[in-house]
Amino acid sequence: MRTTSPRSSTHLVTRFVTRRFAARLALPLALALAPACASTRAPEDSANQQTADEPTPAPVDAPKAAPEPEAPKDTRVLAESGLGVGGELRPFEVVDAVSGERSCQLCELGPSPRIVAVGTLEDAAFHDDLQNLDAIVKKYGDARLKAFGVITEIRDGRSITPIKQREELMERVKTLRAKLRVDIPIVVPATQDEGPNKAFDDYYNITRSRTLMLADGENTVKFSAVAPPDLFALNQSILELVDDAPATDALATDDDDG
Repeated sequence: MRTTSPRSSTHLVTRFVTRRFAARLALPLALALAPACASTRAPEDSANQQTADEPTPAPVDAPKAAPEPEAPKDTRVLAESGLGVGGELRPFEVVDAVSGERSCQLCELGPSPRIVAVGTLEDAAFHDDLQNLDAIVKKYGDARLKAFGVITEIRDGRSITPIKQREELMERVKTLRAKLRVDIPIVVPATQDEGPNKAFDDYYNITRSRTLMLADGENTVKFSAVAPPDLFALNQSILELVDDAPATDALATDDDDG
């Protein structure tokens, strides 16, 4: 029979008492700690509750992109080349072949009807047009009718401001005017920042040499033609614009005029 020493018995008793004491102490301790834990979580729970109660803000609409501006409508009245009857001549800067001055030729014509003749430097038929127009202006009188010629280049069916070798070009135009013995100005569209004159090239719709346009004193086109076989129709339109027009045929050109 196994006997237990007094020391072992004491040890067992101590362990038994300790376990019983710990068990009795565990429940009150747990109850005491529970409110503290609950109070520690309370602010978080309260914050969550408050967040849940708050209304969800409405989504902010993204700013709408500004609408693109509409391209300006093309209100020009166009002919085969140049502006058609009812169209409007608009100012553009030119350089005079004789004086070399840069100006707006249209702006200097006052209230008189005006003829604008556009062609290329190499077009001999255009040279004839310039002589005939000069004769018409002389017959009606410079005070009642104005005219000027514009030298341009035609590339791919549209007017292009002459840019290359400008000095040589201006000298050639000056020589041409002297050769033709005309008094009407012969000009070249002025360059813009050493580039094309958009006010002329983009607006006037010049697609062919020998384009003629007659406008009244307010720049409304009354006659438009390309390479007309004669200037009879032009003269008829001039008669409607010029007061006290001479009864003589203004189309006839004398040999001493040419």
